Amino acid sequence: MSWVSCHVRGMSFGNSNRSTVFILSGLFLCLFWMAIGVYDEARIEQSTEQIASTEAAEPSESVSEVENVPTASEDGDAVESRMEDLKLFSVNGVVRSIESDLSRARIEHEEIPGYMKAMTMPFNIGNTNEWSNIHTNDSIMFLLHVTEERSWIDGVEKKADDVPSLDELSETAPWRLVREVQPLKVGDMLPNYGLTNQFAKPITLDQFRGNALALTFIYTRCPIPDFCPKMNRQFLEAQQKLQLMDNPPDNVHFLSISFDPVNDTPERLKLYASAYQHDPDTWTFATGKMIDIDALTEQFGLLFYRSEGTLLEWDHNLRTVLIDPEGKIQDIIVGNLWQTDELVDKILKLGQGKDLVDENGVPFE
Repeated sequence: MSWVSCHVRGMSFGNSNRSTVFILSGLFLCLFWMAIGVYDEARIEQSTEQIASTEAAEPSESVSEVENVPTASEDGDAVESRMEDLKLFSVNGVVRSIESDLSRARIEHEEIPGYMKAMTMPFNIGNTNEWSNIHTNDSIMFLLHVTEERSWIDGVEKKADDVPSLDELSETAPWRLVREVQPLKVGDMLPNYGLTNQFAKPITLDQFRGNALALTFIYTRCPIPDFCPKMNRQFLEAQQKLQLMDNPPDNVHFLSISFDPVNDTPERLKLYASAYQHDPDTWTFATGKMIDIDALTEQFGLLFYRSEGTLLEWDHNLRTVLIDPEGKIQDIIVGNLWQTDELVDKILKLGQGKDLVDENGVPFE
């Protein structure tokens, strides 16, 4: 630009008009080249800022290696979204190889209904402590966790060597001793059955008196996403929605009872419960003696029997029961079409001492 200025100033013309025209032209060229220089400097500065912002946005190598395990959210919508992404499957398989650092195991697994065909594939190990006694070619049962970001397995157990085959059982087996009971209906008092919780502590149903109680029935190896896993997800959503309220109720409790006490030991229930990141102060997982489980489930119309060709899975229907703080049954929900907000609304009313039905058992509008 200095060259253009000197060049114009050094020009000499005989005619003043022509001189004026050339001088103006020279000034125009000066302004043009100055504008181009400013534009280029602006582009360079903008590019530099973009590069800096991009580098700042990119996570470092150490951050990218941190596994994104789902955690409780302080936002209700985020909680609901996270739970929709989390899937949990109970899987059977045979260990084919184990990484030396216990980061992954290659497992030949059975079909995971509604999710994956039977195949052999590597799985990320979630809890290395569970693998101290697991070896190649061991038959195992485990829980597969799947989110949009990652997947991992835990709750790993060896299969018992003494589980009989179907051929070793009679055609009518498996059978179990039951006692005759009367069906329960809305308005009846909840019977007092003895159970064992996920911490191996004996409990009774009467212990929940004084709380609005939501009760459902599950088993941990249930492979159908919209059966037992859905009951657990919706209980968790309800629990978290209540906790996020400005004045959360302190007399609400959730109870998930397993009808598979042989496999769902307290230790396994504890692992299973931890997978849902529940609050054990207001949500209990429990099981009990089969004769008591049979009686309680039958009274609520819940049926369960061994699936054809397996000793580990059950065919069953669903029941969710709401009990008021006095122990009176207020609602028996059939199936899995109920919504979390509906459950929260009802259990809040029960916690406030309100009835869901009139004296004749007719629901209030």
